[in-house]
Amino acid sequence: MERKVLPIFQVAIALILIEVLNRYFPLFEFKLPLRGVISSSLMLFSIVVAFLAVYSFSKHKTTVNPTTPEKTSVIVNTGIYAYSRNPMYLAMAIFLLSMALFCENFLSLLPVALFIWFISKYQIVPEEQTLIENFGEDYQNYLTDVRRWL
Repeated sequence: MERKVLPIFQVAIALILIEVLNRYFPLFEFKLPLRGVISSSLMLFSIVVAFLAVYSFSKHKTTVNPTTPEKTSVIVNTGIYAYSRNPMYLAMAIFLLSMALFCENFLSLLPVALFIWFISKYQIVPEEQTLIENFGEDYQNYLTDVRRWL
């Protein structure tokens, strides 16, 4: 299955949807105590997760480019990758969640769920298929040992 939309553009689309839903559907607003603290904490956490993920790939000298999983030279299964197979996408989802919570609108959470569904189906699954083809049983073992998201 071919990947058609880069993950960063999927995040941008989700951010636009969050803003549109927040702006045009005020009926679904709610008050989140400490919204700034919660939203900022989640955003900071997403940045740390993304940094650790990119650092791990860099340390193992393999590609971080989501459009070329066939160029992956090694299975990275240490560091943050021992806890999540997709920490970069996890960081993106957490970032979107932080923005949705900051908006204080229940409908703003929908693009976060849509992002997770879309990235899973059209990005992660095809990547995993390519990695299974490239690394066989070693990657199959990683799939059973480490969860996709958390």
